[in-house]
Amino acid sequence: MAVPPSTISARSAAFHAFLRGARQHPTASDASTVSDFLSRTPELASLQEEETGKSPLMAAAEIPSLHLLETLLAAGAPWNAVDRRGRCAGDYAVAAGSQECVDLLVEAGTKAELLLSASGRLDKASLPATVVEAGESDAVGYQPCTKPDYLSGGVRYDGDSLLDEDDDAVMMEWERPLMSLHADVITSDEKGKRVLNVGFGMGIVDGYLAGKEPGHHTIVEAHPGVHEKMVKDGWTEKANTTVLFGRWQDVIKDIPDHSL
Repeated sequence: MAVPPSTISARSAAFHAFLRGARQHPTASDASTVSDFLSRTPELASLQEEETGKSPLMAAAEIPSLHLLETLLAAGAPWNAVDRRGRCAGDYAVAAGSQECVDLLVEAGTKAELLLSASGRLDKASLPATVVEAGESDAVGYQPCTKPDYLSGGVRYDGDSLLDEDDDAVMMEWERPLMSLHADVITSDEKGKRVLNVGFGMGIVDGYLAGKEPGHHTIVEAHPGVHEKMVKDGWTEKANTTVLFGRWQDVIKDIPDHSL
């Protein structure tokens, strides 16, 4: 029998009240209590507070509680939900100073994106004939875009987040530790390397790459709003830096041979 919406609403309020209490007085049994809530009403894992938009995962990250995060993620709590201020669970974990919670959320987000990408792949046999005739290679398979109108829509920088016109997160500050590691790997933590980054976003990884003093730094950015901010912030005037505006598929021809 389906649970009436009024009952779900009441249970959600009780659940969030419990999580607020857990923040003040965390105990070892909190994860067990959360499991009991979710066993009766699985929907609670994803229901956000009406006034603040805070989700159970955000509340767990705010405590911070690694065990509660693990329990909620296992129950299907969305890792990328944002509250009414544009913050996600990762932002709450960063504010709480818990690197282990940040790492767990980054891992959950990475797994989710990989699964989404894998499930969205289409066999070449299912592609429209026009795509095949255009020379779609076996090496680069077709993958549908989840936001085909992204480049024609607006974006806004809101505090420590970059949001699209649907208020979905494009990039968030809690990704900074991951971006720092990316820069280390790309440059082998050495100066003088020639580097290329596709997608500027908030400029986090490009900031780290610039700090490695590369021999040359190429950045490709396709969104007009992001490119406008790059110009405003002086990225197009930086020494040893080339900013190419457009989709990488369109501007790759403008990158000189052997420049990378």
